[in-house]
Amino acid sequence: MNPEEIAPIPQPEKPTGKRVQNYILGKQLGRGTFGDVRVATQITTQQKVAMKILDKSKIKCEDDFKRVVREIQVLKMLNNPFVVKLLEVIDTPNHIYLVTEYIDNGELLKYIAERKKLTEEDACRLFRQLVSGLFYCHTRKVCHRDLKLENILLDSDNNIKIIDFGLSNVLAKDYQLKTACGSPSYASPEMLCQKKYDGPMVDVWSCGVILFAMICGYLPFDDPDLQQLYKKVLNGRVEVPEYVLPQATDLLNKILIQEPKYRISLQEIMKHPWYINACKLEIPKIKECDVAQNTIDFKIVYTMVQTLKGWDAQTILKAIQQNKHNQMTATYFLLCEKRSQSENKKEWIYEEQANVARALGINLSPDGSIQMITDKVGAQISPRSQLGINETASFIQENTGQSEDKNDHKKTSFEYENKVIPEQ
Repeated sequence: MNPEEIAPIPQPEKPTGKRVQNYILGKQLGRGTFGDVRVATQITTQQKVAMKILDKSKIKCEDDFKRVVREIQVLKMLNNPFVVKLLEVIDTPNHIYLVTEYIDNGELLKYIAERKKLTEEDACRLFRQLVSGLFYCHTRKVCHRDLKLENILLDSDNNIKIIDFGLSNVLAKDYQLKTACGSPSYASPEMLCQKKYDGPMVDVWSCGVILFAMICGYLPFDDPDLQQLYKKVLNGRVEVPEYVLPQATDLLNKILIQEPKYRISLQEIMKHPWYINACKLEIPKIKECDVAQNTIDFKIVYTMVQTLKGWDAQTILKAIQQNKHNQMTATYFLLCEKRSQSENKKEWIYEEQANVARALGINLSPDGSIQMITDKVGAQISPRSQLGINETASFIQENTGQSEDKNDHKKTSFEYENKVIPEQ
């Protein structure tokens, strides 16, 4: 057996930024209603993450509280390659820290601006990813409600990630919502009318605005005067430039329809000729270490157990399977990400994984199901070299020391574990 080795992580430099539990804060990436978004480095893996810092002193009313709770719970529900992944939630008396994957290639807005406008093939590639990610959200009964170029980031391979679910909501049975929100240039006519609206259809409208911007290089509805902007959106008149090919024009005209009951749905978009034919590339597959695919990487679990004091395989696996968002699961998924970026990455091979699982006291079935052999998994640990796992102590760094948020060990009354708070 010659399973892949996981490359060691270099020894971290002496931290210079503020520390929040297992993270060192870096530069500011943005600013929101309740606080900053910063890049941070997880000490254990030395991987970069994005950290949204919510200042509890700015959460002043019940509506603010419900909005924060909804965002956390919505992010916990979602696990899709085109949606930003929530890694960990840290709740302290003064702050809530939402730790997500770090997406390093900037906003779609910047990507378009650098090119003036996109080719229809490139626009179609990105639009497919947007529709795929959004369709997944809608199947989970999640409506984003703030889709715009600034809320779509690109990773190192120029694939999209939908971010900022701060205005999102979970749909009721009739899919009806009533709160007007989002950015006016991307808001649908029915939302601006401040009446009840079909949640998925307002997202479809925003997708149409984004597609128009990608192909044409500017927004279909724009005006420095807010009242004039509202009039343009409510008028619903879209002038597609002549250089846009007929099939793309047809799709735009079917999306940007003022009356939502006549507007094309996501399912219909995915059957449209332009969507199917304008780009020859396929949508990227879900990453092989995605837990939804039952491909838990036992080599990573094994390394975590051997390197980090007090961590055992049973607890780690339970946290992953129960979709927890804590230090264990954050460490696991960040190491999965590092593995996926490795040049010598190999496929998940059952025989190799089963061998490592046995060393952890686990029976691994070919279908991915697991059964614990013994609770004392530590007693069955084999030498790493026998399992083909890199024998490097610096692979991950043990979390030692204290956070600079001195109250972060205290329990708080901020509860959001049990259910999503729906919009009233």
